[in-house]
Amino acid sequence: MKKKRIGILFALCLLAGCGRLSNTTTDFFSMDTFMSLTVWADSEAQAQAAAVQIEQHINTLSNALSRQVAASTLAQLNAANGQPVTLDADAYAALEKAVQYAELTAGAFDPTTAPLSDLWGIGTEQAAVPAESAIQQALSHVGYQNIELLGNNQARLNNGAQVDLGGIGKGYATDAASGFQTPLLARLGGNIGAYGQNPNRKDGSWVIGLADPDNSAAYIATVSVQNESVVTSGDYERYFEQDGIQYHHIFDPTTGYPAQTGLRAVTVVDQQSTFADAMTTALFVMGLEKGKDFCAQYDIAAAFITKDRKIYITEGLQGRITLADGADYEIIA
Repeated sequence: MKKKRIGILFALCLLAGCGRLSNTTTDFFSMDTFMSLTVWADSEAQAQAAAVQIEQHINTLSNALSRQVAASTLAQLNAANGQPVTLDADAYAALEKAVQYAELTAGAFDPTTAPLSDLWGIGTEQAAVPAESAIQQALSHVGYQNIELLGNNQARLNNGAQVDLGGIGKGYATDAASGFQTPLLARLGGNIGAYGQNPNRKDGSWVIGLADPDNSAAYIATVSVQNESVVTSGDYERYFEQDGIQYHHIFDPTTGYPAQTGLRAVTVVDQQSTFADAMTTALFVMGLEKGKDFCAQYDIAAAFITKDRKIYITEGLQGRITLADGADYEIIA
């Protein structure tokens, strides 16, 4: 549902000459976004080999989890007209997680919003506000309850539903990258994974910057993490303007329109990037008050950036987030 461009900057505090590990950085395009991997190992050759292996695995997942790749089993599921389809193991595992998170959030995150994404065309030259009748028609096919998980990697879609795993695909890939036994900073679009001991900081932590919604080349705050993922969804990532109104790509599955909750962005920090990916969407759709209550109930570390330039943080981020110098924002715990 969401295809985020890089919305987080990195305040890594890299110190030259620190530690004996060698590192390499590789940049590539996958899952419809720019990605970057920085890997540390005992030698440059080992670091390069690990980076190549991780990149290849991410590209494999990109094909498996994309509904736009005609050969993918996910595309075959969408084209099956309600017939059961045997999915690739990763596609089935990701779909299972998507359904789980949809149930957990009572549909605030919903992997069946593909008809809305196609209708609105946000991110394409055809982006425009659809007719109300077209929105209602698209909504008639939206609902995670239309997904049947049949076991043995088989699934079926009812009521003309279409699945899009873009809302958790990069999170799923980030989790896969975390399994490599090496210090790693994975920048997969809006999903950041920081794993192992940061060789450039004495305490081994990583310091990640949260992008300014008004200027994504700058950051408004930093958060300290270790062996965690930082994921952000915001209204500034993909949008268009029509008649002076901005329409972004994060849809409310109950209305068929971009969610209007007074938020500019939501960041979630969690060991599981797939979970964090889904939760950023769900919390954005819920809005500040419902979102905070949900985070308290499920112990989610999150930051809500509002249109009135405040950063509301949950208990899990207290003591871990710092306002950037000169940032015109206020942190509220």
